[in-house]
Amino acid sequence: MTRRLLALSLTTVLSLNCFGQTSPKQQASAIASNSPVEVKFVDGIKQQGWISEVTDNGFVLTHEKKRLMEKTQVIFAQVTAVKQIKEVKPTHKTRNIFIGVGIVWAVLTIISAAALGR
Repeated sequence: MTRRLLALSLTTVLSLNCFGQTSPKQQASAIASNSPVEVKFVDGIKQQGWISEVTDNGFVLTHEKKRLMEKTQVIFAQVTAVKQIKEVKPTHKTRNIFIGVGIVWAVLTIISAAALGR
């Protein structure tokens, strides 16, 4: 009885792992052209952009690079997953740097004012 239960549970676990796993080619083909997507590459990098021109070998990913739109040909061998998202979020790297510098400047100003006030 224990063997049957073990065999049944192992079969269930293995079969559940097989379902829901689709190739990047199937994932990209299921997404409409010019839809916002997040692409996860084999090296772990994630890139957001818009998918277009899906072929048997890959697709074109249009993404923002230094405030300019850039089209990149992506081969399915480079990709582990393609996921449709609601919107492509811009990076706020420059804004965040300015905020950090502003906070440091404000703290240093307060500290120097307090030191001079003594």
